[in-house]
Amino acid sequence: MLFQQVLNGLTNGSLYALMAVGVTMIYKSLGMLNFAHGDTMMVGTFITLTFIQMGIPFYIAALMGIVCAAVLGFLLERIILRKVKFSSFVNLLIATVGVSYVLRNTGMVIWGTSPQLFPSMFPEKLIQIGSFNITPQSIGIILISLAIITGLHLFFTRVKVGKCMQLASSDAEGAAMMGVNVTYMRFLTFGISAGLAAIAGIMIAPLTYARVDMSATIGMKAFAAAILGGIGNLWGALLGGVILGIAEAVGAAYISTAYRDAFSFIILFIVLFVKPTGLLNKKIENKL
Repeated sequence: MLFQQVLNGLTNGSLYALMAVGVTMIYKSLGMLNFAHGDTMMVGTFITLTFIQMGIPFYIAALMGIVCAAVLGFLLERIILRKVKFSSFVNLLIATVGVSYVLRNTGMVIWGTSPQLFPSMFPEKLIQIGSFNITPQSIGIILISLAIITGLHLFFTRVKVGKCMQLASSDAEGAAMMGVNVTYMRFLTFGISAGLAAIAGIMIAPLTYARVDMSATIGMKAFAAAILGGIGNLWGALLGGVILGIAEAVGAAYISTAYRDAFSFIILFIVLFVKPTGLLNKKIENKL
């Protein structure tokens, strides 16, 4: 029983972590929280579903949906956020909240408010190990999420463009003096973040159905995972997502499903009370 719940927690936690990575990328690059991140996930998921309903093979439809979500991220940065002064946190915050409402209401008009069945990319036959039944979907989600986050780590540490994005996010003025196009790096950050959100949505939707309001709960848990692990830290996002996923799965099984969503936030409050910077971030002291 406990093993099964931990596995369920790892599955959900991997998805939260994938969403949290997008949140932490934008925060590290721009010092802002993108409240439209969850709605970008929802749009990418429904675009993929629309392509599938048109008869396009699943994997091609998924790739097209991810590309469309990335383009949406590019447009969000280029048309809206770049017009708002990046130095103003309040302006950026209000802008992303406004975009969130626009995307969600547009989704309601186009796709309706009823949950829609979303096909899974994994086989349905259970894998039996002893007395435990494991779904290929759970294993697939965990492995894909881990592979993507590991790939991003290698991209940011080994690839020239990734290193430039890291430099631009840590010191924009210094990066500009070294010839890095900071504006373009921010542009790429939004596109990659939106693409990651779409991947997470495509894997989440078979578990929860495709819903226009799916961005609300999942988006908040992505923020919680990023903050818990230490916002701005890639591996912190993974750790935060896994902890939240296991906490809510075990809590729902052994205490009450009525408080399923509350358990993850209770863990967040406890950790932040003990370590306000998050689990993997260190306190930075400003010296005169």
